[in-house]
Amino acid sequence: MKKFIICTLALIPALALGQSDHSLTVDKWGRDTVYTKVQHVVGFTTPGSTVTFNGEAVKVYKTGSFGKKVELSEGPNTIIVTSVYGGVSVSDTLNRFYTTDRPARPQADLPLTITTSLYVETTEGAYFNYGKGADRLGGAKVCFVDAGIPLEVVEEFGNLYKVKVAENKYFHIPKEYTSPIEDAPVRDVTTNNWSVTNMGDFDRVAISLNTKHPYIFRQVLEDKSIVIDIYGAQCNSNWLTQRVPLGMVKYVDLEQVEYDVFRAKIFLNDYSWGTKVYYQGSTLMIDVKHQPELTLKGMVIGVDAGHGGPSSTGAVSISGLKEKELNLDMAYTLKEELEKKGAKVVLSRKDDSGMTMAERKKIFLENNVDLVISIHCNAAGSPLDVKGSSTYYKYIHNRPLAEAILLRTLELEGVTNFGLVGNFNFSLNGPIEYPNVLVETQFLSNPEDEERIADPAFRKAYMKKVIKGLEDYLKSLK
Repeated sequence: MKKFIICTLALIPALALGQSDHSLTVDKWGRDTVYTKVQHVVGFTTPGSTVTFNGEAVKVYKTGSFGKKVELSEGPNTIIVTSVYGGVSVSDTLNRFYTTDRPARPQADLPLTITTSLYVETTEGAYFNYGKGADRLGGAKVCFVDAGIPLEVVEEFGNLYKVKVAENKYFHIPKEYTSPIEDAPVRDVTTNNWSVTNMGDFDRVAISLNTKHPYIFRQVLEDKSIVIDIYGAQCNSNWLTQRVPLGMVKYVDLEQVEYDVFRAKIFLNDYSWGTKVYYQGSTLMIDVKHQPELTLKGMVIGVDAGHGGPSSTGAVSISGLKEKELNLDMAYTLKEELEKKGAKVVLSRKDDSGMTMAERKKIFLENNVDLVISIHCNAAGSPLDVKGSSTYYKYIHNRPLAEAILLRTLELEGVTNFGLVGNFNFSLNGPIEYPNVLVETQFLSNPEDEERIADPAFRKAYMKKVIKGLEDYLKSLK
């Protein structure tokens, strides 16, 4: 098996270096004026050096990284960082002007009202957002939706359309996932007959409509149900044919929650192991995957090494460790350890190549994976305060998986709890076709976490804890 070895030059003992190799790098942030009294200053020097900030000693980690929170006075401040190794002294100076007079933030752009009729339909990869808010990963997503669904645009806001899906229901959708159409969406369609059939590896629920209509999908943990709201639709489903015996589906039910909002409810025998929602003509198909054997032996697990390629390095530590390389190393370690348990592992990224999120998801879907784990390292803007292990999920039914893995990683010595994060906008948390979790191992921006994740033995121990958490999750479902 090909293994990728991470460069660990930062861990070479200081005694192996000559005096001429002694160096000092201080992160200068790229700005002279700051508006926060306490500033985080981090840097990198020869491992084994002694470092001082204005004469006060600070800890130097095995990687050569160091850091200190510096309290500024109003007005100009000078910070002299000095590193001494083998009698050789190197210094660097930071000049910072601290003021509380922060400039006003620019006002957000106003929405552009649509004055003429504008209609679009969804394209491949489309999703609804709750509103026009945004963060670095985009706005808060409701769910992905199928292509070819007609929508009425009522407002534009930057790169988003505000669309009307029912009389009193609106969502936002990125313009890039739409294409213009001439005709207005058909309102007040009726739902016709249903069929529920065991297809072997999954149960198929088919809901007949007069035409395609927008919908949203969610799962409810408490009663192990799938809920799909179909907008602009009215109930005329007088036949719910359930061809028993079924696999995952226990029974189906319906509810007209508003005049033009129809709710399909699918109750399951066990917790969902993946659902595919799409249109076949004007029939809405919901394929509910059967639960696999609750053991790693024989399970197909997708492992994603985050980032990759020249344009997506990910986080880079102050000592130069690259997230993309650490992620790939851990992905191969996780693959090796899972295969020892009898699992089949599908890697999204096998080398230092750039891959889109769509390409990664396509690999996992084509290989019919049972579960996906995406491996990353974290980073934050307050490097000396923020550290720890964390796991992330988008949909509530993936919370138990994320929690089980997080709890096991916290058993490692020195690892702190950054948190269990839900409704996360990461693209690989978006698919509903399989359970998934994002694992953020340690913060490369934090010198203490960086020292741990730089150690190959720690990375292997961490991946073993991920597997322990996965086993805990499977055991909890039995």
